[in-house]
Amino acid sequence: MSFSHLLDLMVVAVSVAAVVIVSFYAKHKIEIDERAAKGDRVAMAQQIVAQAVTPLVYQAEKRGWGGEEKMDFVINGLNLILSLAHLPALPVSFLKGLAEKAVVAMKQTQAISDTIDKPKPNKTIVANFGQTNKPE
Repeated sequence: MSFSHLLDLMVVAVSVAAVVIVSFYAKHKIEIDERAAKGDRVAMAQQIVAQAVTPLVYQAEKRGWGGEEKMDFVINGLNLILSLAHLPALPVSFLKGLAEKAVVAMKQTQAISDTIDKPKPNKTIVANFGQTNKPE
């Protein structure tokens, strides 16, 4: 076999491989596109949940329930938002982690607010506006 025959054989092999790859992609294009879309939808769901968790945590705190009831309220609220947006559901452990992170941020904000708004001790300032006798 000469060099030109080997070169022709390599070109044919690469061409056949390219045709096989293109035909596989064309055959499974719909599945691949759906998987890619699901990946984008999951990312969109995570963004929406990250934005919605803080207001839900504040609302649960405002209602004054116990700890488990607050967590259920937040998880159910997040799942409702995702279902209304026709987005895939996220794992409960992920949602609980976001809720706990929002609770920590809320408590830190409240602690800072309490130190700033702490009432200052009353200091009575007495002023005498009457005449005083000055020794001359």
